[in-house]
Amino acid sequence: MRRGPFGEKRSFNDLFRGRDDGPIQVNRRGGSGLTFSETEKKEIKESVVILTIAFAMALTGGLSAVMNDVRTFLIYEIPFAFVAVMTGFLLHEIAHKWMAVYYGCWAEYRGNRSGLLVAVLMSTFGFLLAAPGAVMIMGRINDKQHGHIAAVGPLTNVILAMIAMPIYAMEVGAGELSILGSLARFLIIINLILAGFNMIPVSPLDGSKVLAWSFGAYCLVVACILAAANTYWSL
Repeated sequence: MRRGPFGEKRSFNDLFRGRDDGPIQVNRRGGSGLTFSETEKKEIKESVVILTIAFAMALTGGLSAVMNDVRTFLIYEIPFAFVAVMTGFLLHEIAHKWMAVYYGCWAEYRGNRSGLLVAVLMSTFGFLLAAPGAVMIMGRINDKQHGHIAAVGPLTNVILAMIAMPIYAMEVGAGELSILGSLARFLIIINLILAGFNMIPVSPLDGSKVLAWSFGAYCLVVACILAAANTYWSL
């Protein structure tokens, strides 16, 4: 426990939630459960479908490679890409939404159709750079809360990578990777790349918001990413 500027007692949880930075101005009760509007559901579905196709095409090596081996594209690359999008992308965005709602903000995902179109066009040449969309947030929050909302996305990617790590480790120990082991390795790599990319301290990426809140917190998140990457490399 510690005391605030007016002598009131404050717990560690109060400090973590940003109450040490002054009064929190919100537009609704914080901590309410997640809800998804019909518009948001439509935006999410559109982004997931387009990203899955673009991701799968990039993994296959581009449109020409897909046309030469449609069977592999449909049986292997599409399922792998779908799992990657549902974890690395969707859970990352839902984590942002959850934390924003926790702090009493309005938060909904909105897709970037121009970014999705660019992703598909680039994937036809065998590589992918996507800006599919982001969680739009409305409400008054301080820098600490903004930093928490930003940090939870990359940290979700790290957690997903660590969940897949034991599966990959067992497969490596057996000497040969099955489809499950290959999927686990793929998820580890994708989630660590997404976490690392999003922590680049350049606006509008998450890293710039975390750094604006706390240099120490920024270093801690980056350290978590590097630790997870080191665990993978050591296997």
